[in-house]
Amino acid sequence: MSTHILLLLLAGIAFLGTFILPSLIRNQMVSLPIIYVAFGFIVFSLPFDLPLMNPEDARLDRRVMEYITEFIVIVSLAATGLKLDRKPSFKNWGPGLYLLGITMPLTIAAVAFLGWWWVGLAPASAILLGAVLAPTDPVLAANVQVGPPNEDYPEDEVRFGLTLEAGMNDGLAFPFVYLAIGLVGAVSIQDTLIQWAWWDFGYRIGMGVLMGIVIGRGLSWIFFKFKDKMAEVRETEIESGFFILAATLITYSLTEMCEGYGFLAVFVASVVSRRVRYDDEAKKAEIESYEAADQVEQAILGIFLIAFGGIIGTGGLRDLTIEGAMIGLALLLVIRPLAGLIGFTTCKLPWEEKLALSYFGIRGVGSLYYLAYAHNSEVFPSIDSIWSIVNFTMLVSIFLHGFSVTPVMTWLDKRMGRPSRSN
Repeated sequence: MSTHILLLLLAGIAFLGTFILPSLIRNQMVSLPIIYVAFGFIVFSLPFDLPLMNPEDARLDRRVMEYITEFIVIVSLAATGLKLDRKPSFKNWGPGLYLLGITMPLTIAAVAFLGWWWVGLAPASAILLGAVLAPTDPVLAANVQVGPPNEDYPEDEVRFGLTLEAGMNDGLAFPFVYLAIGLVGAVSIQDTLIQWAWWDFGYRIGMGVLMGIVIGRGLSWIFFKFKDKMAEVRETEIESGFFILAATLITYSLTEMCEGYGFLAVFVASVVSRRVRYDDEAKKAEIESYEAADQVEQAILGIFLIAFGGIIGTGGLRDLTIEGAMIGLALLLVIRPLAGLIGFTTCKLPWEEKLALSYFGIRGVGSLYYLAYAHNSEVFPSIDSIWSIVNFTMLVSIFLHGFSVTPVMTWLDKRMGRPSRSN
């Protein structure tokens, strides 16, 4: 049997699993990512002649890793933005804003310090490690997010806060990746920091938000204009699916051309698009668009997670040291929870919800994208140890949070006196 037939078989299994498994593991402790990663680990450990992805050493594999994870994240961000029913305001978005404004910077600083002091990384590499591991992943964190748009369940503070954080922190963590890149070989630290502050932090964030608002409103107007006309002739859900994918790619690409953060723009555009029309037809279109984006994301994610399991089984942890593993564990069990609780010091949420918001800092696909992007910049002489730390942290997060999300969220719903919902 040829290699490409085996790969097609694995892709078919991934697609079939996306269709069958969610109903089989409903309300169970095991999650879909756990199954996919374990399956990939087992398959790639068998004596088959399967091509191995080696992003640490192979430039082509690293570039493929960057592009695949980039696409998965932007589609996930589009779906995430469509899920938020609350209008943007500090009162409505408070829990997520605390996580973004306080918890994430504290997490970056703590991980960077440990990377420098404990592992012995150079300052720029340590900052890169902090930036890469800081964001809560919008892809793998779906189990602790709000459900589809306009659903019957109310948006509780924990699920909403984690959804908002996952939607925005990919764009807001990017400046720190650029800071790490800029500090490598910097002649003047002061000039580098000034350049970073106004350009990478100020301009690129501002442009990302602006492009998201403008393009989101513009494309939404086009969508409803033509959808109303097409409804006179025919109406299929695939039209909404094509449009949301096109809108996501256009928003991301145009924003990147303007040197803004495309991740941030895609999320903002999705949120803004829900404020253009409020009639029943608009609500139906929102659900169709979300379902289309979610299906595309889940299909590609299954294949990627199988490949990630293969990476783990074929040397993805070969450069992992005890100190590196301890940083990953410290991030998931100490740094993120503690930074979260510090961030919620002035927040009036119940302590149970503060604890849940602080605990579910799920690491995943976005971290691999950032690391591949930084490595492809070719300014870091050697970051193999960072790859192993990130792979290990993502692996532990998939299993730790995957096994605990159902019992923790079920307990929380019961504790808060609200109807329990499946995850």
